[in-house]
Order: sequence, then C-alpha cells, then structure tokens
Amino acid sequence: MTAQAIEEVRLTAFKSFRGETLRLAPLTVLIGRNSGGKSNALDGLEVLSRLASGEDITDALESRHSAAGPVRGGLAGCVPHGTDSFTLGCSVTGEQGPIHLDVTVTLEPDVRIVAERLEGPTKSGPRPLLKSYDPDPHLGDIHAAWHNGKPGRNPSGPFRGSRLLTAQLPSRIEGRTRGERDTLHAAEAMLSALSSVFHLDPVPHLMRQYVPSRDTQIRRTAENLSAAIGNIERRDPALFRRLVTLLRGLADHQIETLTVTRSDLGDVMLGLDEGEQGLTPAREMSDGMLRFLAITTSLLTGSRGLDLGPGKRPLSAPSDQALMLVIEELENGLHPSQASEVLHLVRQASEENGTQVLITTHSPALLSALSREDHEGVVVCHRDRDSGTSRLTRLTELDGYPVAMASGPLGDVVTQGRLERTEPDQRDFSDFDRLLGIG
Repeated sequence: MTAQAIEEVRLTAFKSFRGETLRLAPLTVLIGRNSGGKSNALDGLEVLSRLASGEDITDALESRHSAAGPVRGGLAGCVPHGTDSFTLGCSVTGEQGPIHLDVTVTLEPDVRIVAERLEGPTKSGPRPLLKSYDPDPHLGDIHAAWHNGKPGRNPSGPFRGSRLLTAQLPSRIEGRTRGERDTLHAAEAMLSALSSVFHLDPVPHLMRQYVPSRDTQIRRTAENLSAAIGNIERRDPALFRRLVTLLRGLADHQIETLTVTRSDLGDVMLGLDEGEQGLTPAREMSDGMLRFLAITTSLLTGSRGLDLGPGKRPLSAPSDQALMLVIEELENGLHPSQASEVLHLVRQASEENGTQVLITTHSPALLSALSREDHEGVVVCHRDRDSGTSRLTRLTELDGYPVAMASGPLGDVVTQGRLERTEPDQRDFSDFDRLLGIG
C-alpha cells in the first residue's frame, strides 16, 4: 500500500449496513448476488470522498450546483431504514502511522454533523486529534477540541456543523506547536486520500460527440475522452503509443493508430485508423471499445489525468497523488478477453503509480483471471437472512474456500454448480454456494 492509501471503510450505520468494515487492498473486488449491498458499500466511500471536499453537506451529497449529480438515493437514501442519521468512518495509512476518521451526520431537524473524531500518530503515540462535543440542538455550530501537545486541556472552539470538521482544521489552527502540526498533518493526509477517490462510470454514447480540446481531464462519465487522448498524444507520445499497442492487442482486425480530428470550431473527436478500412470516428465505435479506452486511459494516467472535482485536491497534495479508482461492473461492454486484459492493467497501475482499484463484477472470466494473491482482496457482499442487513466477508475467510479452489478457477466455481463432495469430507458448503450465487 502506498502513502495515504485508504485501508478500510467503516459502514457503521449506512444504508443497508450496520457495523460492517470494507477492508481495501491494492485491488479490491466486490462480488455477490444482486441487491446484496455492493453499490451501497461503494456509496459509503463516495460520501466520505465528497465530504472531504469541505463543501456544505447538502451541496456535496445532493450536488445542487455541479454536474456530479447526487449520490445514489440522495441524502435521504444514506440513512438506514427507521433512523434519521448515518455514520461512516475510514482509516488511511500515514507516514508515521494509521489515521482514523469517524463521522455521524443527522438529517433531522437539520442536516448537520453531530459527532466527529479524528485520531492519528503524534510524538507521544496515537491520540485523538479532533473530537467533537455533544451538539446544542439550538445552534448550527458544533464545538470540538483539537490536539496541541501541551499539558492541560486541549483548545476548543466552534466549527460549522454543516461541513466536515476535519476539512475545516487547516483554516482553523496555525500549527504553532508540535501537537498542532501533528493534527494538521493527519487532517491533510486524510483529506488527500479521500480526495483521490474517483468513481469512473463510462457512458459510451456521451463519448461519441465533439468536445472542447482543452477539456483534457477525464470526467466521471468519460464524455471528454477524445480531448483526454488528444492531450496525451501531444504531451506524452510514449504513453500514447502504449495505449495504441494495448488497443491493437484486443482487436481482431487491423488498427494503425488512434487519431483526433478537429472541427471548424476547434472541438475534437476520437477516431480509429483501420488502415485499408479507413477511419472510424468515435460516433461509430463500439461501446466496448470506448469503454475499454476510458478505463485504460484512466489507469495509465492516474490522478493527473482525471477530473477529481473542485475542492477534491488539497493544495498541499502533489499532482501525482495516489489514486483510488472505483469502477462498477468492470466487465460491462467488454469481451471476456478484454476484461482480463484490463485486470492485467490494474495490476500494472498498482505497481507503477500506487493506484488502488475497487471494482464490482459478475464476470466469470474476470474472476477466473484473478490470482490466488488477488483472492485476498475479494470480498463477498450478501444480505443476512435474519436481519436483512448487508454483510461483508473476505472470500478467503468463507468456510469452504479451500475445497472450492481445489475444484477449479473461481469463475468456474461460481458458474458451474455446487462444490464437489468427496470422501471423507462431507461438510455442508451450502452457505458458500449461496453467498457466491451458486446453484
């Protein structure tokens, strides 16, 4: 794991989750039946990332003034049924040790923070660095104390209850003492890690239009892919050649190169030079080809090539900060051979620039392409039959995992039926089958 990588997301009370933890690896793969809670787990990370921008909570999660759109279900959809608040947390690797953030947001009577705690390393060991007091229901502000390393009571003061308190720390304390500098360092590391979360949701039909050539950082829908690839062609020829080579390896027909054509107004559109077959513009390219290009370009460029959004990149963060790339149903629109090639790129991106990748998938081909080492990052998401809440379990911790892996690749285990039973092992693996959607 790289510096400031996100180690885990705590879904303490969020949507369908109660007291669950999503532990993250360089490659984390969420699998399980539909409606098990996979998307809800991704939403928890998305909410934390948006809160880290320092925006007003309602604006951040409802996105009233931006093109990002609301989080799935909006604010009201974040709270578990029968409650009026949600609680999330996360842990991040730091240079001196782990940093932990936990926050509770209530929707009634007003949207506001009602509890927040930041913990992290100091000269004298791990300590609470920011801790809120019980809120006054008649005030919009919330008081909190921060660590300054001096003997006696820590200083405290009012914070705006409508925004993440940790995001307000850099403008509230000056860092005059060693303790305050420890607090600021932890806050900035947490905000930097959360600001690096990028949810990629490529929409092929949006990529088939001319776009302004200056719009070079890939947005969530990858609608400006043409401009992004045109920028790579101009500024990083080696990376552009690598992208073309990857594309050639996936196609079953001749590909000379990628081209970027300009309209009379200076807008650009991606094209595919197919040699004797001529030029195929983006408006005629397949969904799978465009989706593959969007995912591959995002992996190759890292955070410097993505539009992380206003306020999502702290001023102190480097331009090549570590990236957490989130992709739902990676296999959508891709041939099975393309899915495995993208998985290979994921591993390369993790090794080369520290990119973490979090995906969901139902693809047997992709699951079978996972190595035994990758299995440590596979998490099964399922609903508890008694409570109806979502649960998260590492694949390798499921009873029946060793026997299942002895019967063949993971993709085959999921698609070809129940586990083989041989003497003397007659254990019941029906729960394993059920959680993986077998049978």
